[in-house]
Amino acid sequence: MTPAPRRTGFVRRGAGDGLEGRWTSTPFDLGAMESSELGFLPDGRGWSLWASAGEGLSVTRFRWHCPAPGRLVLREEWLTCGDWAPGEEDWSFASVDSSGPADGMTATAYTLGPQPPPGGGERPLWAVRFEQAVEFSHFFAREEGPVRPDQDPSYRYFPGP
Repeated sequence: MTPAPRRTGFVRRGAGDGLEGRWTSTPFDLGAMESSELGFLPDGRGWSLWASAGEGLSVTRFRWHCPAPGRLVLREEWLTCGDWAPGEEDWSFASVDSSGPADGMTATAYTLGPQPPPGGGERPLWAVRFEQAVEFSHFFAREEGPVRPDQDPSYRYFPGP
């Protein structure tokens, strides 16, 4: 028998909620001029990223937990805004216009499962669907590989814990 997840403040450790990892809205952004990404670290920290075709980039640091199955709560802590650096392999800031504390909360239901991208022709992707949009998107596909704090484009501007 597996012990119940331990909770420390706003952090839920050992959660079997399936959200831990990196997620991208790109496969679901057909015709959109913007894209979003999410990073959920196992320790309850994370970030959301919004990028526009006009080179705008914003990254919000948050704390997250799942108070019940299929329910997510995000508490914003820090917001960094600026322009993204074209030609980079991953998102990074070319310039930062502002960076400072943020105070907001999002509580939403979510479901996990296969979801075909719009336009047809592609196999369904493992995705999360949020009832309330997170960084302007309801659907995010799971990205391959581990999630690390240094994958957050605002990491060098706010490396904090």
